[in-house]
Amino acid sequence: MPSLCRRASVSSAQLYDTSAYKYAIFDIDKLQKDIYAPSNVHTDDYTSFRSFLPAHRCCYAVYRLTFIYKLRPASAVIFYTWLPADASNEEKQLYMANSNNVADQLSHYDFRFECSEWKEFQHSAAVSRIIKLMKY
Repeated sequence: MPSLCRRASVSSAQLYDTSAYKYAIFDIDKLQKDIYAPSNVHTDDYTSFRSFLPAHRCCYAVYRLTFIYKLRPASAVIFYTWLPADASNEEKQLYMANSNNVADQLSHYDFRFECSEWKEFQHSAAVSRIIKLMKY
């Protein structure tokens, strides 16, 4: 069962505390069976977030989304499992099997989404999904 570990550039507090960054991308190191964060970023740019996602490999991502809800600023932390169509079935199964374990190790997230298409990683799509869930 993989566990979160830190790279030299990432402190343990930064890795586990989702409030410490705007977004982070997590990969499974298949040799060491560890999850690592190659990028923790503080910029508030959804396009930048999308640019860090691998096009042909699976990953986990956490994004702190800010939006307007009922005329007030709102935010939500989203835990994504990214399963692109071009990734191998073996890799998709590995990431899906470990998704709960990785999410449980993070300090906080409000919503969990599995995504397999780029259109699901648009700011407006994320806001729409969250607002639908908040109404229930």
